[in-house]
This record gives sequence, structure tokens and C-alpha cells, in this order.
Amino acid sequence: MSVTLSLILPRERGRFATLLAPYFAEVAPTARIDPSERAGQLLNRKDVTAFWIHADATRVGFAIVLNLPDDRREFSEFMVLPLHRRKGLGMEAAALILNEFPGFWRMGISRHSIGAAAFWGTRLSLMPNIANLREGAPFTPHQVKSFTFEITDP
Repeated sequence: MSVTLSLILPRERGRFATLLAPYFAEVAPTARIDPSERAGQLLNRKDVTAFWIHADATRVGFAIVLNLPDDRREFSEFMVLPLHRRKGLGMEAAALILNEFPGFWRMGISRHSIGAAAFWGTRLSLMPNIANLREGAPFTPHQVKSFTFEITDP
């Protein structure tokens, strides 16, 4: 399968919210987050780049990149739908996004998403153009740890 990305447009708020609901139930089950409201916030922020993740013609997930000052970025949200997991699609999508934006990155790892820590630990350790990979404290109470790293030009 070929993985591609496309931008999530503000007019796709409803469709995006339908994926945010199960995502938030998985990664932050005790948080009171309205998926529709959050979708609107994310899609209308100038410092956010929102991507659909496609496998061939099928939409299989999404990724949200927060563009921070000084050319830094954060993987704010990332989800591959459960039906499409463990096929390498998330690995390929993450590599596409990270390689598109060389520079300094950070991300928090959900305390509640069982596979997230293993997925990101593996994904990041396998990338040939990653430097200064460090594990750190979580950014929020819903996270178990964080990673910071630099993506060099491939």
C-alpha cells in the first residue's frame, strides 16, 4: 500500500471531528474534550498543519503538526484507525511528515494509548536522519513521557 498525505481543510471539520472522538477516547479518556469544538480550533489555527493519512484511496488516520516559534514543531495529535494498525502505515506516514519538516521536534506520549510508547520509540529509533533523540518528562497529565529530537535533511 502506498501512504500519502493531504491537508485537512476547515470545511472538513465534521469529518475530522468523527475521528477525533475515538482518538480522544483512546488517548485521554478522562478529559472532557468536545471533538467538534476541538476540530474547529485545530483547523482554524495559523500555527497548525493538519493532515489526512491515506493508504491508497482509503483515509486511515490523521496527524496534527503544531508549528512552534524558531522553526520548531510538535506532533500534537497522530492516529491511525485501529483497523489499519500494525501494517506499517503509521510508520510510513510519520516518516513522510518528519522528513517534510527538518529541524527540531517534540512530542508527548499518551499514558492511555497502550501502543503509542512502543510505536514512537521504534519509529524514532529507526529513522536514519534523526539526531539528539531524548526521552523526557510528559507535557500534560494525560502523557507518560515525551521525546525531543532533531530531523536532519534526508
